Amino acid sequence: MDLVTEAFAISLLSTSAAELGDKTQLGLVMLSASLQKPRAIFLGMITGFAIVTGVGVLIGQALLAIIPLSLLTLISGLIFVAVGILMLKLNTGTDVPSTRSGKPFQAASLMIILTELGDKTQVVTIALAARFAQPIAVFSGVLLAFAVVDGLSIVLAGHVGKRLPISRVKKVSAMVFIVLGILTLLGMI
Repeated sequence: MDLVTEAFAISLLSTSAAELGDKTQLGLVMLSASLQKPRAIFLGMITGFAIVTGVGVLIGQALLAIIPLSLLTLISGLIFVAVGILMLKLNTGTDVPSTRSGKPFQAASLMIILTELGDKTQVVTIALAARFAQPIAVFSGVLLAFAVVDGLSIVLAGHVGKRLPISRVKKVSAMVFIVLGILTLLGMI
């Protein structure tokens, strides 16, 4: 597998795992259920994620310019393991921003920007961009993960919470992060 494909695939997988059961996903479900405008919410969500992901990729590229790749790889692996452990230990409640706005595009965009800045998915995006030095592949993989995971959540809105216990989804996601971190530390990815 070439580096571009690997960067894209790992970005897609790790972001998908991080986003399952995340406060942002839950917020989008609640927003979609209350405003009943899935298309506008989806477009607002993608706009917000494109902004936050772009910022994360730019930060990752800047780090690559000042820190050696071998050290960034080590840091990246440690971040993945730490995020996985934190996901296992922390209980992310359903405390998400709500809105009574009649403007679903703006509400979704603003919610994403405010909840994702500094979130674990942005930290992972920064680490991936620094690790792989493939900004377009990382950006595309991360954005596609958000589109798929959160887009499906918008479409399925209330059904997800009724059928899948969020605690189980979070545990599986955490384990994916820990495995990816270990494989990174071992130089296997």
